[in-house]
Amino acid sequence: MSTIQFLSAFGLGAIVAAFVQAWLSNRAYISKRNFDERKECYVGFLDALHQSEVERTEKSALNVGHWQNRIELVGSRFVIGACARIKETNPISGGVHPERPQALHDLKEAMRKDLGVTK
Repeated sequence: MSTIQFLSAFGLGAIVAAFVQAWLSNRAYISKRNFDERKECYVGFLDALHQSEVERTEKSALNVGHWQNRIELVGSRFVIGACARIKETNPISGGVHPERPQALHDLKEAMRKDLGVTK
């Protein structure tokens, strides 16, 4: 039996299987990492929004901006657009902007869709 026959009978299949398994594992790792990063940004943004509305301080407002910047790095274009809509519906004259509830609903829907999470 020649070396080529031996490799093709036993070694080549195992080598190909190992490469395919490594590729699939790497792909799963990247997918999980991306999901975790987006989830962290989305939850952080919603929490920062809540803190900003409760505390109404400059620090809490800056924290919202921090999370929005992170979303602009890893979020889908739909979530980025929904975040911009939130900014456009900031409270006016100390009261709730009339479009804010719908903007929050749309933001959460975009986040759910991006994460692949259903109700």
